[in-house]
Amino acid sequence: MSITEEVLAKIPGSPLEGLRRVDVLWKALREETLSVPNVVKVCDHNLDSVDYDVVICGGTLGILIGAALVQKGWRVTLIERGILKGREQEWNISRQELTTFLELGLLSEEELKNAIATQFNPVRVSFSEDSEIFVRDVLNIGVDPVYLLETLKQFFLENGGNLIENMPFEKVSIHPNGVCINESINTRLMLDAMGHFSPIVRQARQGKKPDGVCLVVGTCAKGFTQNDTGDLIASFTPIQKQCQYFWEAFPARDGRTTYLFTYLDADRDRFSLESLFDDYFRLLPEYQNIELNQLEFVRALFGFFPCYRQNPLKLEWDRILP
Repeated sequence: MSITEEVLAKIPGSPLEGLRRVDVLWKALREETLSVPNVVKVCDHNLDSVDYDVVICGGTLGILIGAALVQKGWRVTLIERGILKGREQEWNISRQELTTFLELGLLSEEELKNAIATQFNPVRVSFSEDSEIFVRDVLNIGVDPVYLLETLKQFFLENGGNLIENMPFEKVSIHPNGVCINESINTRLMLDAMGHFSPIVRQARQGKKPDGVCLVVGTCAKGFTQNDTGDLIASFTPIQKQCQYFWEAFPARDGRTTYLFTYLDADRDRFSLESLFDDYFRLLPEYQNIELNQLEFVRALFGFFPCYRQNPLKLEWDRILP
């Protein structure tokens, strides 16, 4: 049993199964075997009626803009494939960025205060022991996504927004006067907030390989000595598997979050996320000066982010914004 299998098997929520599902997707992307969806079609006749100004597909990102739009008086529907709620893992952000919620009137001062789970300073940038730089107020606030998204969700509903949960996006037809989503929801404009692997984006890109990819793995764990500083970006090893390894570390309400990430192309022979996780656990004791058996792992984090030179993506269809 590998160290990744051993650690992830002890974490609730079956993260090892989730990791391997994501690895199947990463392998298919490298080998160019991902099917190209056909979810967008163009029609030449008008819709009989248009019920909304905007329909947003994808709740986690969509609720942020949806709340702002309903405040302006727009008729907005938000579609989420599951239940719209935040994950337990904190989001790191800077105070200046958070003030946007106050400026737009989406959160009160008290609500913003309640959304902040952790605050710390300074954060480090390090590429060797001789080149450490410490900065302040950069990604030094951990936001509680559960509280933030629930608060914005209630704001959205109280201001006339329409939320449809447990409805996956299936297809959209484009008409001269609007679009029809899932053959049941008519709107003037659709916003695609379904992320990197949106079926609309995949159809638009027609299976094109990304020009670059960021792989990331990490955990949140208890057992670290008290440390109120973070790492914005740190690297302490030479090239590994033809890649430079970078690290992040942030204090968290449940302990300390550490990430290992790297950048590479999508060559078919590139390594898996599970392999990167093996390296993460191998190097974590050196990075944080602690043995693995001293840690209680609470959550596992993993994913990959494709990047394209053709960006931002310009869709060939009217009335859809990615």
